[in-house]
Amino acid sequence: MNEDILQMAEELLGSHIGKINHKGWATYWCPFHGDERQAGTTGLPNFGVNIDEGNWNCFRCGKKGGSIRSLYRALGVEFQPRGADYHPAVKKIYKKRQALSEVDQLDEAISDARHLVASSPAMRYLRSRGITPYTALLYGLGYGRKAHYVSRSVEEAAIHSALVHAHYRSWFWAGSVVYADPPVQPSVLNVRYLPDDALPPKARPFKIKSNHRSWGDRLVPLGAWRIKPQTTTILVVEGLFDMLAGAQVTTALYPQVVVVYTNGANPSFHVAKWFEEHPQYEYILVPDPDQAGEDWVEQVAGAIVAGGGSLCPVPIPEGFEDPDEAFLSGWLPDIL
Repeated sequence: MNEDILQMAEELLGSHIGKINHKGWATYWCPFHGDERQAGTTGLPNFGVNIDEGNWNCFRCGKKGGSIRSLYRALGVEFQPRGADYHPAVKKIYKKRQALSEVDQLDEAISDARHLVASSPAMRYLRSRGITPYTALLYGLGYGRKAHYVSRSVEEAAIHSALVHAHYRSWFWAGSVVYADPPVQPSVLNVRYLPDDALPPKARPFKIKSNHRSWGDRLVPLGAWRIKPQTTTILVVEGLFDMLAGAQVTTALYPQVVVVYTNGANPSFHVAKWFEEHPQYEYILVPDPDQAGEDWVEQVAGAIVAGGGSLCPVPIPEGFEDPDEAFLSGWLPDIL
């Protein structure tokens, strides 16, 4: 659950109706077609917000969008990004989770995933994306399977973190590249599911809804554990592979640079707060070349400026779809 997305949705739409389902959808009366007055044909709300991803959709009138920001805009309401300058009309209340994440107790399972990676489909996929075994080792990447032989306490922690099916005992990171941040006692796990055709038969006993999935809490920019006293510049990107590729091409050439990522185009409250509280670094923002990337720059830049920091947004050259492709082609921001 992304509590920032839930908070923003409820400030705009009121409390959600009924339970949030297992796919992360919270339901509300649709604000676009008078849903509450009409109550549809079932007497139930028709409007859903995915509190993991931020996308929204009315199953009756067809209105939909890809982010909480776009929902605010569609309703003509000013969107205030999370950061030091954020002052919500409703006082921010942190809600207790139904089940607290215990991903920091999964080192045994993460170690097993790392042990498996060298000869796994994950390594072949990493190579196909231009990521070297050295970079995989540097960041402690692993290969998630549907079964890992771990102690009972670790399995229970994984169940409580919604990472393992309580009945079938299968791991929901099956068939993925696994990244733990920080590498030991992580606060967040981020996985990139491999394409079905890159996996052996029955390697993943469920259908994936998205290429990426996370467990835990985004408390700092992912990759920030590599910051050292000599670090002067932080290159900020949106996704895992953007960070891996950026680090791969800058580590030797620019030891004063560290690459971090926000795990999506909607940074969490805590990640935005981290940028605000660390104005001592020079920030270079490299967004994805789409509207969500422009919104992302606005949010991250707002947090940095609120803390008195300096930044430079740098778009990737035309012809590239993502920053990782641009980095691996040899391109780097001229400001470095």
